[in-house]
Amino acid sequence: MSTYNIISPSLSGFLSDDHLYFEGIKCPVEIYRIRDCKYISRDSVDVLEKYFNDIHNLFLKKLSKFSTSENSTDEEITKMQALLQELVKVKGLIEGRTD
Repeated sequence: MSTYNIISPSLSGFLSDDHLYFEGIKCPVEIYRIRDCKYISRDSVDVLEKYFNDIHNLFLKKLSKFSTSENSTDEEITKMQALLQELVKVKGLIEGRTD
């Protein structure tokens, strides 16, 4: 079994627990409530799945642009990492992990 450590660059300016925006996609307020409670209802899963779908589509769009560009800026790299981290967090919430 392999252990992976991800050393993340500073995401200040891209992510915060107060406001989360990815190019017009706003993190629903319900996500903060879901993260705080241990019980995830069917309605909560619906909200999470819609948000995951929005972030996933944005990630795929950005990934195709990112992979075909010749030069990537540090800002683009950090945004891609932030999007991927958000996908992982939301998937964990959908699966019932609230840690």
